[in-house]
Amino acid sequence: MHIIECHFECTGFDDSLVQAGTSVYLWNLVRQFRDRGHRVTALTAAHGLIPLLRRDHDVVETDWRSTGEITIPVDPDRWPGHPDGVTVDGSAHAYRMTVEGIDVVLLSNEILDSHTDTLHPPAGAEGTDPTFLKPLVFQVLAARFLSGQETAQTVVHLHEPVLHHLLPAALSAYGFPVVSTVQTNLPVNTKVYAPQARALLRDLGADPTVVDGLADPPLDSPLHRAMRAFLPQTLLYRDQPQRPGHDYVSALALVARSAEAVDFLSEGQLEHALTQAETPFAQLFAELAVRRELWSRADRLTVGGCAIGDEWLDVARGDERRRRTLTALGLDPALPTVYHNGRYSVEHKGLRELFRGVRRLLDEGERFNLLLHCLAPHPPQDPDLAALAADHPGQVRIRTGPMPPAELMDWAASSDLCVFPAKFEMDTFLMAMGEAMASGAVPVATAQRGMRHFRHSFDLAAPTATGLALPRSFRVADPDLTDAVHDGLARMLALVRAGSPLVDTLRSRAVATAREFTWSRAADRFLAVFAACVAGTWPGGRSGPATLSPTPAPGDDGGTSTAVTGADVVAVRWAHPEAVRVELVYPGDPVEVIALARQDDGSFAGTGPATAGPVALLVTCRDGRCVWAGAPVAATTG
Repeated sequence: MHIIECHFECTGFDDSLVQAGTSVYLWNLVRQFRDRGHRVTALTAAHGLIPLLRRDHDVVETDWRSTGEITIPVDPDRWPGHPDGVTVDGSAHAYRMTVEGIDVVLLSNEILDSHTDTLHPPAGAEGTDPTFLKPLVFQVLAARFLSGQETAQTVVHLHEPVLHHLLPAALSAYGFPVVSTVQTNLPVNTKVYAPQARALLRDLGADPTVVDGLADPPLDSPLHRAMRAFLPQTLLYRDQPQRPGHDYVSALALVARSAEAVDFLSEGQLEHALTQAETPFAQLFAELAVRRELWSRADRLTVGGCAIGDEWLDVARGDERRRRTLTALGLDPALPTVYHNGRYSVEHKGLRELFRGVRRLLDEGERFNLLLHCLAPHPPQDPDLAALAADHPGQVRIRTGPMPPAELMDWAASSDLCVFPAKFEMDTFLMAMGEAMASGAVPVATAQRGMRHFRHSFDLAAPTATGLALPRSFRVADPDLTDAVHDGLARMLALVRAGSPLVDTLRSRAVATAREFTWSRAADRFLAVFAACVAGTWPGGRSGPATLSPTPAPGDDGGTSTAVTGADVVAVRWAHPEAVRVELVYPGDPVEVIALARQDDGSFAGTGPATAGPVALLVTCRDGRCVWAGAPVAATTG
């Protein structure tokens, strides 16, 4: 087969250029395809990197050219002064280089060469700077580049629906089978401007009606309004009201309609995408168009999977390696050591809670080494991180720039524990956690669905437990997660310090579990999917909604309530056997959230503004599970 890997960001061939795990994932995968004798082409944007790449690679300009302009319709509320859209230069050319036997094609023009440091335009550029449209321009030019090319025994593999929502319909119209991989858990209803999608698909020669029929229902009951007001802060949902003439549709729903297969990195990620189970979003999600589209195409949903690099599969731990690594960092090798590696993404990675939780431990006199790699394009201006480094210079080492894999291996292999308090179900596999576990670091990590395959558990005595699970979090600056990081690490550090045999058992399981995830196995699964798509068959293994539990109805959670209204306030009492937090939620801008107080009998009670309809309640359970309920209001009597 000819496998075309098309992605906005494909820099995994050079560690110094990597901005996110997707690039690492992609480069590991294409090398496996190459080793199996398939022809592989990577198609990406040049990002202004051509001069830099020429230092190490033979970069050749090809004969391909694009000419003319691209007119992009834009939402006038977000782009004032552009009623006819934004017109950008569509002229472009392509460069080619061969890296490790893989052809890399880089599309270049003024917009595609912008934002070299970050690759992606900043969110603040929307409405004023045409370079904000860089991902859209890449999609148009990638489609132009591929149009007219040979499609026989060829498959196009795309990455991240919000960055390629136009391409499945366009490339399918050209005769290419398309596989779309959902790399990150952006909100499943992350939307694109429908008039823009229709116009660009029409310009590319594709059927614009694929965008039709994807509008969400009004969602305007009192409970709906409370959910919609609250949910954006959970990062699970983006509220984009439908305005006449300014409609938006889910990017994932649009991709699901056009791709031969939609792929996920783990079974937990797929389950989360299909159900949003036990999150504050689950009940609203059940009514959205994207859920309908995913379930109607369940036989096209598949898990190609992910893996850790082959170089991490046989990392050797040892006293000498630990002594050498930690001593070189000015740390005491006799102390327990905790490791974290990941992008500097404060909310996604739970970094605020991590920094505050470990600082509290150190402030309390806990003695341990802390190794933090938080990759950022520029040194972060983060007061929590700065305070952690300043207050505990003898025990904390922080890097924010790129680190060579060999050095990361030294850090991981010298650590007793690794900590990954990721939030909002935004992780879909978490390679860095797998790498740390493969190196023998016992995990302390949130119980996200997208990390479930690593088998950390709330019960350390469970027969498959590899480490300690922390409750999932869907809150910005979550004090409960900060407490969980603090308490979880304190518990595990005590076991390490005591030389508990349980730590050795957990470590052995962690190593074995992580090393199951190889790129060879992932490539085998992908090649089977690609072959099915080329043959015109659907590769998914699911038959429909009956394969997963239905979303619970509001209030179907074992809770009981009373709500009594007076002249100006409503008094609410809620009892739930697993609740750790109960809140009244009132829609508005900003949303009003009132926490009920825990009572001696375990119930929660408090007052809020009087309301004519049911009072919206959000119940959070001790394992992080959330459910909404509407408490009927009764008037006071007597």
